[in-house]
Amino acid sequence: NCNLKIEKGKHYAFVGINGAGKTTIAKLFSLLYDDYEGEIIINGKELREYDYSEIKGFFSYVFQDFAKYYISMRDNIAIGSSFTVEETALRSVLSRMDMIDFAERLPEGIDTNLGKIRPNGVNISGGEWQRIAISRALCSDAPILILDEPTAALDPISESNIYSLFTSISKEKTTIVITHRLGAARMADKIFVINNGCVEESDSHAELMAAGGLYAEMFESQRSWYNEQG
Repeated sequence: NCNLKIEKGKHYAFVGINGAGKTTIAKLFSLLYDDYEGEIIINGKELREYDYSEIKGFFSYVFQDFAKYYISMRDNIAIGSSFTVEETALRSVLSRMDMIDFAERLPEGIDTNLGKIRPNGVNISGGEWQRIAISRALCSDAPILILDEPTAALDPISESNIYSLFTSISKEKTTIVITHRLGAARMADKIFVINNGCVEESDSHAELMAAGGLYAEMFESQRSWYNEQG
């Protein structure tokens, strides 16, 4: 009994407590789970009728447990694309993620090895790894970007910095942010409140707050995390 509609070019947030079913929905979209009832329709065609390679082309993901590849920063980002990434495109992604200065400070620039496995490798912070993971997803040509609990391991300041880039991150893509932390929900065009595997509420932040339902209750309980004033 989970019914919802995603439209091209819009930005969505899926929110709810841990275990509500948010990540399950994301994995259904990508056919990581294929034993489901009902239909998942993309462009008028049921998801299971597509080749798996086509489905992979629809979505790019940043999961909570994203990979840290101990290779160069360049390759860490470019590995997200099935095509050779041109220098201008790579710098565009770095600019959108506010990482140009960071890359230029590395010993060998963007060609610096990350991690300490390779010679001259450099350790970087969790927040910097996070930005590289998102940059990797942005390098993909996939039209739908799904960020699944992308900041769960970060402190509130680092989380706020990531979400401050949301407008740039979501440029020219349909974006879905899945989270139980509501700091990013206000930036979405539409919020789906997932509870026990169903959509309990759906609307904009302002409308959901005015409705005084589950979303408003959750937001009020988290207000102090983000020092919200309105």
